[in-house]
Amino acid sequence: MNWETLERIGLVLMLLGFAVVGWLQWGTFSQNSEVLRRLTVVEQRLDSVIKSSLTVNRQSLMATEECDRECVKNLVSEAVATISGLSQPAKQQVIERVVEKVQTVSGNSPKTQYVSLGAGETTSTEWVTLPGAEVTFNINDFGKVTVVYFEGQLQSASGKVYARLYDKNAGPLLESEISHAAGDAKLISARVNISGGGRTIGVQLKSEIQQPVKLLSSRLRIDTK
Repeated sequence: MNWETLERIGLVLMLLGFAVVGWLQWGTFSQNSEVLRRLTVVEQRLDSVIKSSLTVNRQSLMATEECDRECVKNLVSEAVATISGLSQPAKQQVIERVVEKVQTVSGNSPKTQYVSLGAGETTSTEWVTLPGAEVTFNINDFGKVTVVYFEGQLQSASGKVYARLYDKNAGPLLESEISHAAGDAKLISARVNISGGGRTIGVQLKSEIQQPVKLLSSRLRIDTK
């Protein structure tokens, strides 16, 4: 990661401050100012973490000259963790938005593409295939794929909610299973392996204790070089 990339990250964080103000929908000037102040703290913390990382691992970074998506996410997560007054779901949303923006502007970062799957809900304790939450594609069409993640925003009022991918030809992708305990909705992800060729990938959902659970949204995140 070079210094031009660091400057871009700083710029993204500043721009993100304005986006977060609207996203959180805080109605007063003082609240908006507080959000901007917190994002400034994030920017300063992130810059400090990155500089420290560069100092400690300069030889390694000079060899690779890049920081992948998980590397960026870890740096942003460490910075956001220092902010008080924001709920964990709000922090998670900020982290995801920052990482997506940084991936967009950083020339050294992998390119990220998304494939929307769908949403649904159930009370069943058995796996239920969500109607319409599927897509047919060939992973080879996306270029040189480095990693694929299944991401789902899960919500449950009581007990755990589980979700996973299934291949209409090969069956469930067991490594794709994600879960979330009762509480606020949360974006959960799992790394998956999808082989080349035409495939129809869908989503299955189940409840731990026969209470209503929801998959608010789901997608495949495909990182390519």
